[in-house]
Amino acid sequence: MVWLAASKNGLLLPIICEPGETLTHENYIEIVLPHALSEGQRLLGDNFIYQQDNATPHKHKDSIAWIKKNFPRFIDEKKWPPNSPDLNVLDYYVWDAIGHNMHWDKVKSYDSLIDEIKKGISRVPK
Repeated sequence: MVWLAASKNGLLLPIICEPGETLTHENYIEIVLPHALSEGQRLLGDNFIYQQDNATPHKHKDSIAWIKKNFPRFIDEKKWPPNSPDLNVLDYYVWDAIGHNMHWDKVKSYDSLIDEIKKGISRVPK
């Protein structure tokens, strides 16, 4: 699993989980949310709004409580847009751009795949 977020100032650094690792609300709170907060602040200061999708770890009550306590602003589940690619920049554009910027011929192993994903992310224009 690769976690990635986008902002008007660019892509946040990704989090890449080991093969077979499942994202739970516990590791979402422990690993992903602090990373998203620090990366959001790095790119935008405190002038950002955190929005997520409807994945089970995202909508867990403990995840929502952590977000409300720590993020400057947050779009809660009641205001999330429907699952539409027109409203999800990651699904609509970013993953495709990353794939087009990867050198697939260099992917020979898990480690080389991760390396190419990171390079593909770095090549996506802002």
